[in-house]
Formats: sequence, structure tokens, C-alpha cells
Amino acid sequence: MGCKSFGVNQVLIGLYRIGITGFAEALKKADESGLSGRDEILDLLVKSLAADNLIPHKQIEAYRTALWREYLRYKGQDFSDFLSEVDVVIRGLAGEELDDFVQTTISVFAEFELKPVIRTEPPGSYDPDPCLAVGNEIIVRGQCSRAAFKDAVRKSLSDW
Repeated sequence: MGCKSFGVNQVLIGLYRIGITGFAEALKKADESGLSGRDEILDLLVKSLAADNLIPHKQIEAYRTALWREYLRYKGQDFSDFLSEVDVVIRGLAGEELDDFVQTTISVFAEFELKPVIRTEPPGSYDPDPCLAVGNEIIVRGQCSRAAFKDAVRKSLSDW
């Protein structure tokens, strides 16, 4: 009988970091299972993890996406298609400056393993140009350095 680890790994499920116990063992079990289909591997991961973790039925698809991303990471494969999505609004006047702002948004969010689903709008009468909003909050106001942009996104993560 082998020892079971009670270590907790944090996994990004949607926009929330969730602690999961037995994660390393579940990944190893899935890797050594000989299964090759995505659904088969995910079924095994979910079943393995459900014994010691609460996986809400309403969030099962978000869990499956996150578990697949983590499995691909474990295997050393590209997981960029499985980043957690977040709806954002970028307000600004069309042009090169707005295009650059959109590209910065995409690349900064990717560093946090997030994929922004971007909707662009013209600026409001009191909005800086350009600006980035998540939910009802503007988190980046106007052009700024990449470091400041990244810091603003990092600070806002816990509020989503």
C-alpha cells in the first residue's frame, strides 16, 4: 500500500485559484494509464480527484478545461488553447494606439494564463483613452508601461 500525499496544488479553475489535494498523484496516474483520448484521460483525472476534493457539478466543464491544461503542462506540451477565459472591454478610439493596447492586453493576460475575450467600444465621455475594464471596474487607464499594465492586472485578479 503506497503513501498518499496530502499536499495541495493550486490550479486556476476559470478565474479562481483552487487548492486540489492529490493532484500530482492523479496526473501521474493519468500519464501511466496508457489512455490516449482527451475525454478518457479527463474522466480518469476527475474520478481520481473527486475522492478527496469537492468538484461542483455546475463547474465540471471549467474543471475539465483546467485539468486538461494542467495535464498538457505536465506532459510538456502546448496548453495555450486551454487558458481560462475572461470577458474584458477595451474602450478607445480606433487606430494604432488601440491596436497596440489590445496586443498588450492579450500578452499580459497570457502571462497570468488567462485569455481575454475582448469587446471594443468607443471611449465614454469620462474614460481615459484607451482603458481596460473587467466587470464594472476600469483596471488600466490610458497608455502605460508594460510593467505598470501587468501590475494593474495582477492587483485586480483577486477582485474578479
